Amino acid sequence: MRTELRADGWETAGGVSARGAAVDGAAYYPAAALAERFAEAASGPDPAESIAALASALEGFFAAVVPAAAATYLVADRARSIPLYYATDGRIVSDRGRLVREATDADADPVAESEFLLTRYVTGPETVWAGVAATRPGEVVALADGGVRRDRYWAYWPAGTDPPEDPLGTLRSGFETALDRLERVADGRPIVVPLSGGHDSRLLAAGLRARGHEVVTFTFGRSGHPDVEVSREVAARLGVRWEFVPYDAATWREAYHGADCERYRTWAFGGDALPFLAEWPAVHRLVATDRVPDDALFCPGHTVATPSERLPVFVGEPPRGAGDVDSDQTERADRADLEAADEPIDPTIDALVDRILERRHSLWDFDDDAFAAAARERIRRGALGCRDSDAVADPETAAAAYERWEWAGRMTTFTNGDLRVYEDAGLEWWLPLWDPAYVRAWERLPLASRRNKRLHAALAAEYYRSAGDVTADRAGVTDRSLSALDRHLSLVRHTPARQFTERGGDWAPPFLAPRSAWTEPGSHPLAWDGAVLPELLEAFEEPPGFYPLRTLAATGRLDLADPTAAVPTDGTIALPTEE
Repeated sequence: MRTELRADGWETAGGVSARGAAVDGAAYYPAAALAERFAEAASGPDPAESIAALASALEGFFAAVVPAAAATYLVADRARSIPLYYATDGRIVSDRGRLVREATDADADPVAESEFLLTRYVTGPETVWAGVAATRPGEVVALADGGVRRDRYWAYWPAGTDPPEDPLGTLRSGFETALDRLERVADGRPIVVPLSGGHDSRLLAAGLRARGHEVVTFTFGRSGHPDVEVSREVAARLGVRWEFVPYDAATWREAYHGADCERYRTWAFGGDALPFLAEWPAVHRLVATDRVPDDALFCPGHTVATPSERLPVFVGEPPRGAGDVDSDQTERADRADLEAADEPIDPTIDALVDRILERRHSLWDFDDDAFAAAARERIRRGALGCRDSDAVADPETAAAAYERWEWAGRMTTFTNGDLRVYEDAGLEWWLPLWDPAYVRAWERLPLASRRNKRLHAALAAEYYRSAGDVTADRAGVTDRSLSALDRHLSLVRHTPARQFTERGGDWAPPFLAPRSAWTEPGSHPLAWDGAVLPELLEAFEEPPGFYPLRTLAATGRLDLADPTAAVPTDGTIALPTEE
């Protein structure tokens, strides 16, 4: 088998290639030590069992390619933070999906490509190219002459079957363990946290600040956007360095169509997820202008709690009582919005599949019964895994199935693809809120504590209040609840020295568009529709977002720089399954 590993950081020992780092009990294993351990596991009488057992014992972010006598084994961690791509006929394995596709001269996979066009990711092991597959989270893949065998040594199923007596204390303990491991990996280096207006990055920055660790934060977008202004305030209250990278349409015209971004989009597209782009201009600008430490470890706030934020409401859920945890105004407002927008669904696998197809396969309109049938089967398989349909029988198990689908299908493909941005800039990364210790604590929580990331938000407020000496009311403010007055006064309150540089002496923020207007051309808080020629946007009856256009571009259906390109003006596309 041909092995092509192109990213920095791969280490080889005993014929085994490994990347990343992990802990096993009190022991810490960087990449070279991981390669040695997997080589030892492969030399035993039952390599498949030994390799899976080792992968299950390791907690961290890693991948390995392990040749053995009868097969080559590909190992993914529980977050699939480092994807591996392989030809299903066993010819080649690589950390670049496009290399596998080129080596096999693969045609398109109609079902997987249709799913990608509608969601921006592929939810199974397939890619948009037939015969090219990707490792899944918590999986060991065996490639041999007899074909491919995929085995999960761990899978996410947060059914709350072992609820702790002290839920917040349990989550806090898991978070502290994750921070211990993060500091072990950082080894004294400064940590850079991309700071947003939500709870995730705030928790991470506050937890590190409470430990006295050097933290640098950064935010990008348009001055005045709630995400930017909340981040400005959080950094100021925590007393950490905050870098702001402003975006406008010209930023995206130059960045997206430049040679460097084109090169990044090419190698980062493995065929299973649209390359993450929002951070790309900011990270490269920060590095080019020496605004982040050379030796920093980048830690985004991607978290296992995110799938819980998107849960449907299920028939039979008890109403939230006054004694429930985390009753801040932000959570109540978000919950009210959710219940107003979504009618409760039955806690069955069929109802769940229908809801996911309706809400998550929605970048474009389509009318294709063949794909709808295939998509339903893919969603069912992703939500249940090896379980029978009757495993979903009540709100708790229905929620677990939904969160499992998001964990494997979207979070570990598209969202964790953000890590490729850091790699493209030559930076190291870690995922503290995907640490298995935090994941274990989170999956034990009952549905009422997970929904809308409720206990995760409570923990973030607790750390923020402590580390930043913030009032309880202010600790709960997010980008969704920031007032218009706060948006006006944020700069002079929290970074007054920037008044005459960031906004040219104008105290009023230039970006005040309400959330309802963000789909209008020129009104997105990232301004990234500036990458699309105005002539293309004007051709649509209702301009789509940037993601739908990018899925067309990634599959060769649209050139965003071609004013004469044909576009689906009514927002409906013909899928490959229909064609």
